[in-house]
Amino acid sequence: MRRTLTIAVALAIAASTMPALASHQPHPVAGAATSHSRHPGAASQTGRHLADPDRLDPPRYSLKDAIVQHVQVPSRDGTTKLWIDLIRPRTTSGVRVPTIMDVSPYFNTLGRGWRNECKTAYSDTPWGDVSPPCSPAVPFPEWYDEYYVPRGYAIALIDLRGTRNSSGCEEYGSRDEVYDAVDSVDWVADQSWSNGKVGLTGGSYDGTLAVGAAVEQPISGRHKNAVAAVIPIRAIDRWYDYNYANGVPFQGQATTPYAFTGEYQATDFANSYGGDPLFAPDTAVRRGCVAADVATVDAGYAPTYTDANSSFWSPRDFVKDAAKTRTAFFLIHGLFDFNVKTDNVGQLWQALPARVPKKLWLIDGDHVDPATPTTLAASKDGHVLPHPFADDYVRATHRWWLQYLKGVPAGALDTPAVEVQRADGHFDAYRQWPAAGHDQVVPLTSASGSVTWSDGASTAPARQVFVTPVFAHDTRISGQIAFDLTVSATGPDTTIGVQVDDLPPGATTASNVTDRVYDENVLGPLTLTYGWMRAWYRGSVHERGRSVPASGSALTPGQATALKFPSLYVDVVIKAGHRLRFTLADAAFDSLAANTGGTVTLLTGHNLSRVKLPIAPL
Repeated sequence: MRRTLTIAVALAIAASTMPALASHQPHPVAGAATSHSRHPGAASQTGRHLADPDRLDPPRYSLKDAIVQHVQVPSRDGTTKLWIDLIRPRTTSGVRVPTIMDVSPYFNTLGRGWRNECKTAYSDTPWGDVSPPCSPAVPFPEWYDEYYVPRGYAIALIDLRGTRNSSGCEEYGSRDEVYDAVDSVDWVADQSWSNGKVGLTGGSYDGTLAVGAAVEQPISGRHKNAVAAVIPIRAIDRWYDYNYANGVPFQGQATTPYAFTGEYQATDFANSYGGDPLFAPDTAVRRGCVAADVATVDAGYAPTYTDANSSFWSPRDFVKDAAKTRTAFFLIHGLFDFNVKTDNVGQLWQALPARVPKKLWLIDGDHVDPATPTTLAASKDGHVLPHPFADDYVRATHRWWLQYLKGVPAGALDTPAVEVQRADGHFDAYRQWPAAGHDQVVPLTSASGSVTWSDGASTAPARQVFVTPVFAHDTRISGQIAFDLTVSATGPDTTIGVQVDDLPPGATTASNVTDRVYDENVLGPLTLTYGWMRAWYRGSVHERGRSVPASGSALTPGQATALKFPSLYVDVVIKAGHRLRFTLADAAFDSLAANTGGTVTLLTGHNLSRVKLPIAPL
């Protein structure tokens, strides 16, 4: 079943560059959660009553009496030593406990959690700095120790290689970092106090390492089933897709490798454990490897044209190994996260094998910590979270760990498999995602049969804008919007960026200022998603799903060429009375234009250029 809308081209907005997106100023709330028509994690599909995991798994140990250890674990490379700060309950003889692990490069630089907490520096240090460059400093950042240790879990916080008290060099996204996580898991599983089950979690880089460990453990780990569960939050599933979108590079990410291999590493000196006779030389090696890392690691991220299946990118691709995992996955990602974009969660979700338990939360936020208790706290940290749900997050993650780390039936799979937060803060529940539906085909039309914009030296306008008629009914879009365009360029290659905005009634079609995150009080245009395409890789980019850009070729100048590519994954409800706006240019958001296309022409005749909206049942 297909429905067709015809939309006309609006006047091109005269500007040389795409505008920066303005921050949405959220409304402060008083508590940790606002009212929901349904809380996340509720068993609304089954009608069953779920027990509170805190009743099934209450505090039973004293945090004050907990056992604290600081250990160095050898990695498989034979030289790198991984520093682990460990806290576990003081149990009776023979009682074994599971472990929640967070592997992070940030414990001595940016900090962890919504408070940006660093690990405590130790005063007995004869080398390096005794104070971390971030604050506040606590023995165990985030909330895991105070909540889970009394409930019978060990907490292991691992300094990533080349950071804080681990030796070696920070390699920014390398497979060696994942091996370190696996080696740490194996060490934990070997301990007499361990029940052999480890769960990895964390946000951003930390969540990425959780994903990597979950797919790598069955491949090279000694304890194949030790990674029993993971909760990756706003995590990368394939490093290529953090730096490129269908071959289009991102400006911000282009400078990120050096931040880790150069800037952070140069200032993040080890600050504890002076009793190790090798500590001083290890620290000296780490300081000395900055220049080498900049030269080697950064070189892999720098090329304009880089195949996604190259020897550099393939080890950084966890999606290709996802079918091998034996781990229960609970994925949490912001619908409006344009840092770690939603293709990183959508691809992984669809690649996970059916045999493993999996759950997905898509939240109404950006690259934000779901433990953030208030909208104001998120705003102060530079993020947006209109409707916090910290209590629900703690409850749901506790249920996941209880079931898959302790083996206690806690209803983890009785809750809906997929839950999507909407503009008023409530969560809608679904059995599958993206939803099964149909395409609504939207032809792109213009009076002249074509429109142009500039990519490089050209007198063409900066962009072209298409706007749909008003939606007559509330309409859910779930999955990836597909762009099926016919273009020509006067140069050998071009990049295309498409920004998709929701226009409420009264919003001007020419407004360049957009909101960042859904809110029932949003009155202006809201950016829903983006799509990008480098024409060079047109033969290896798919209309939807995972693409592996490779083996590109130049355009023939002036020759019409079909380009098909997807938007990021999205799940939103377009309200009745709203319209969609598509802005086409040589770049969108943070992407870098090719600047080689000259004048780019979009052909808008019959079936030449169109957008396919994935319409799903409400």
